[in-house]
Amino acid sequence: MQTRRCAHCRKKIPQTDAIISSLKSFCSIEHLAEYAKTDRAKKYANKVVGKEKRIAKEKLKTRSDWQKDAQRAFNQYIRERDWGKPCVSCGATHGVTVHGGNSDAGHYRSRGSAPHLAFHLHNCHRQCVKCNRYHNGNIVEYRKELITRIGIEKLEALEQDNRPRNYTINDFQRIIKICKKKIRRCQTR
Repeated sequence: MQTRRCAHCRKKIPQTDAIISSLKSFCSIEHLAEYAKTDRAKKYANKVVGKEKRIAKEKLKTRSDWQKDAQRAFNQYIRERDWGKPCVSCGATHGVTVHGGNSDAGHYRSRGSAPHLAFHLHNCHRQCVKCNRYHNGNIVEYRKELITRIGIEKLEALEQDNRPRNYTINDFQRIIKICKKKIRRCQTR
């Protein structure tokens, strides 16, 4: 016979005798009422409601929403991966000591012209805001640095890669999961 503990008095009770409210068990109605008055119960209720809201919001997300979230996670990983390295285009090291607004995840082949390479690790590197946003990626210098970073063979393969990729919502969820795991790994170094 399975037993549960009363959430109020912590006494073991058989599961058949338990009064179950949400995911908690109680040995009597009085203990349920007492528990409901406590701050601990309110915090637990907020936690359950918050989780339900988060799940409901995820069900409402469109493919486009998942794509944006995946791109955000991927770009964050690129910035973490290349943290401390100079800008791939101009070699500037300013802003290396400050997280945030001084660097972008710049794509060699832009997401607009090559959306199939948006999540390709060789196509994206840390780039200063000036080069990425105001000099259109500074592609000539970017290419020169890519030759030294990944090699001419991989660069030419990247330039010739035009295979279409049709990402699904599951693909985007997987990208988010992988990038978050890699970000945690980078932050523990």
